[in-house]
Amino acid sequence: MADATIHKLLDEYGTLCDSAENARRLALWVKPEEGIRGETQWHGLPRFAVSPTRPAPVTAECLERMWVEVLGMNIRRFYTDPDYFLEFFLRYKILKFRRFADDTPLTRQIPVCFGVTHEAGILGQKTAFLEGEEPQFGREAVFGPDDVLSPSIDFSNNEYLRNIAIPYYKRVKELAGREFHTIFPQWYRAPQGVALYVRGFEKFSLDLYDDPEFAHRILRYVTDAAKNFARWRADFTGDPIAPCDLFNDDIPLMSPDIYREFFFQYEQELCDFHGGVGYWHSCGDITKHVGEICRLSDISLFDFGVTMEDKEAGMKLLSSPQTLELRVFAKPHIQEADEAAQKAYVRGIVEACARNGIQKYVIRTSGMSTLLGGERDFEKLARWVELAREAQAEATN
Repeated sequence: MADATIHKLLDEYGTLCDSAENARRLALWVKPEEGIRGETQWHGLPRFAVSPTRPAPVTAECLERMWVEVLGMNIRRFYTDPDYFLEFFLRYKILKFRRFADDTPLTRQIPVCFGVTHEAGILGQKTAFLEGEEPQFGREAVFGPDDVLSPSIDFSNNEYLRNIAIPYYKRVKELAGREFHTIFPQWYRAPQGVALYVRGFEKFSLDLYDDPEFAHRILRYVTDAAKNFARWRADFTGDPIAPCDLFNDDIPLMSPDIYREFFFQYEQELCDFHGGVGYWHSCGDITKHVGEICRLSDISLFDFGVTMEDKEAGMKLLSSPQTLELRVFAKPHIQEADEAAQKAYVRGIVEACARNGIQKYVIRTSGMSTLLGGERDFEKLARWVELAREAQAEATN
């Protein structure tokens, strides 16, 4: 019965993939099949420069707690039961497509993703799958200053991959069938984040000052492990090594000087190895770091995240034209804001882009959890898509 439900959802999803509305959405993006990579959310590279007749694409995403209230999804089962994952991945993608008139397309890519714990789990960090929560880290540090850090990991016999990731992926791939491309979990966390997770936030932060040689040893270890994992993953799946994502939620914990001294070189190394950075991301306010980050030689899509309230301040620090994902924090700018305020914030972003010569960008809402009650939150998000389009028209007329 469960397989029959999934097959019915796959058919419905496939029909929507082939719809005229999806063709409209797909046409807005460069290589839309690459919009899903390291995580289940979609991040695309817009095809066209913004003009009065061609506004920026608008995309909307929810946190998983939204699907708990709207669809009755169990988060723990979503990460531990591949049949359940595929069913609810399809359910919420179909629901979003039907309810939101945004520009997020459907593709036949189905990503297997274990959230922020994936890379650290490969390196031996304990992970916990708790009721009502995304995967969580264990509290104990994996590595200390006296440990020998060898990047020669046997990924095929790695405990985390062998017991969790590989069987989960194989089951999703079996259920989805050949019509769909099931994506094996990618290494998308940047070196700083992985170092913090395997060493511990407090310990690694102190290492940067008290034992910088050891901090560099950890960063060298996780960078080499990331490259070796990419090689192994390409052999295991047959998928080529592609531009990487660099998720850096914790960069604002460190100063721009620390980023330049400790992290930039390893990010550039991964950029060179992968042939570019597909998506550089941080949920934190990276305004002060923009000038350092944009020194990376090849970033396709640069995230100005939800807590970066003044997007223009970051734009002024860019050293060259850059395609941006401009993310609107849902709680203050949608759920707690009236329609006039919602439009004013988006209009301000569009006007800032025009003043600073930003020609390709995405306006995206992100970070929406439940606040008003699942269905009411969902209605406000759907309405925000309409308001964002109205605001763009007002800003360009």
